Amino acid sequence: EDLTTAALTSLLGQACSILHDFSTARIMFERALRIQEAAIGPDHVKVAATLNNLGNVYGTLGDAQKQRDLLERALRMKEAAFGPDHVELAVTVANLGNAYGDLGDAQKKRDLLERA
Repeated sequence: EDLTTAALTSLLGQACSILHDFSTARIMFERALRIQEAAIGPDHVKVAATLNNLGNVYGTLGDAQKQRDLLERALRMKEAAFGPDHVELAVTVANLGNAYGDLGDAQKKRDLLERA
């Protein structure tokens, strides 16, 4: 399996998310993530988009802790690639803020949403 397969699998995950089939979306994003990590390594910035999508699916499925963990990993990758204040981080930072809100940390949510 290669990066084309990963990209197509990720697109299937996005389609499933749009259709509110979040269990299948999770499976698709996890498969895309495994392919990407094998092809380009677990810390490559391109993996961050899949982590962001997968994290959001976990949040929708009610696992805000897993969502937070995946989004924090994605954010670390993006910060390393782009720096801490780059616009490329905004969506991940906002999603991470919402995850913290779901975990009951309103102050951390506010701080991250202001950063985004």
